[in-house]
Amino acid sequence: MGDEVLLYNTLSNVLLKLGKNDAESLMKIKSGKISVDSLEEQTKKALVDNKILISNDDIELAKFKLLKQYNRMDDSVLALTIAPTLACNLHCAYCFEQQHPSVFMNDDVENDIISFIKGHVNAKYVHVTWFGGEPLLYFKRIVSLTKKIKSIQGIEKYEAEIITNGVNMNEKIASSLRELNINTVHVTIDGLDSANNERRIGLNHEDTFAKIVRGLDLLAKDDNISKTVRVNTDKTNSEQFVKVYDFVRKRYCGLNFNVYAGFIKDSYGCGNSCVGCLNNTEQGKFLIKSYKKLGVPTETLLPPRYNYECIARLKNGYLIGPKGDLYKCWTDLGNLSMCLGYINDLDNISIDLLSEYMVGNDPFCDSECMKCVLFPICGGGCPHSRIMNQFHGAKNDNCCFAKENIEEFIETYYHLQQSINNF
Repeated sequence: MGDEVLLYNTLSNVLLKLGKNDAESLMKIKSGKISVDSLEEQTKKALVDNKILISNDDIELAKFKLLKQYNRMDDSVLALTIAPTLACNLHCAYCFEQQHPSVFMNDDVENDIISFIKGHVNAKYVHVTWFGGEPLLYFKRIVSLTKKIKSIQGIEKYEAEIITNGVNMNEKIASSLRELNINTVHVTIDGLDSANNERRIGLNHEDTFAKIVRGLDLLAKDDNISKTVRVNTDKTNSEQFVKVYDFVRKRYCGLNFNVYAGFIKDSYGCGNSCVGCLNNTEQGKFLIKSYKKLGVPTETLLPPRYNYECIARLKNGYLIGPKGDLYKCWTDLGNLSMCLGYINDLDNISIDLLSEYMVGNDPFCDSECMKCVLFPICGGGCPHSRIMNQFHGAKNDNCCFAKENIEEFIETYYHLQQSINNF
């Protein structure tokens, strides 16, 4: 970049533009040729404030680990994913749930869930993600459970989100989301028009794309609800991501919508040979190419540091199936070999499986993760993938998709941001 150098810090997620002289001075400090005191005071302060210059790397790593441990063992938070049904109105070949029976939650399980929540007496904040199957197929169960959860004494804050294919979204459901404390709606899609319909096959081969868009139109009426559109992406439909992104930003311009590529992975357990899956390096190249084409400096190009943990690592994080079956990961839903037990029989929870998820293959014990500059961003990757590798013979790649292309990610983000600022 001529006489300028970009400096990106993964610990503070800060991107700075340095003059060539300052950059050379930093390299000399790193090699021990000069001291920090040789920098101008203003430059020195900026580098210290943004954690570029720190007193001890080991202490910063220990602080990062401590923060993660606090989050994992926080008793004040109860993070639940609840599947009121395993039934679905679509037949997607890549879905890990395609072989699951159409089970619906009954009243006894609903009451057991309420007792389960009440049993977490220290939990002041409860967060629920409604999952499935397709949760909108049993929306009345979401309504009844929500009313009971909100009436539990001692809960100071209750929030929820929902993951849906969007086909069954209607005006009644959309208008009731705020009352149910559902602040975020995640809608999955596979492309525009026939590209979506060929992959997301409805029960009567209906136009599922048109139904999803009608649902998004209804959701667009309430801008206080965050809408996330996940474009399920593999090699066979990779060109659709840019098309969907462009469609959403034009149709819902200025509204509370976000679009991202959700890469289909073999590790999701669909049981099929995932010949169309993009590996991590291919994902990185795909994202750079896509956002250059879109001209959008999305934070995906400059991945933020997340301090929270996946429910798989949380002491108070669980997925509850429609029969009251307990799991630590969404991918395990319906797979009884990965079931911890049942909420009405907590004395017989599988400690072996719980230990795998809570402390097994911890990235803080992984020497490769410890020396990787992207560790503060990716946190060691998906816990499920790591656990499958250690205990179940899998060979998942847990590295961040930006690892092989980090310089191009940073430069692409910077140039796109500059082009917008100068527009």
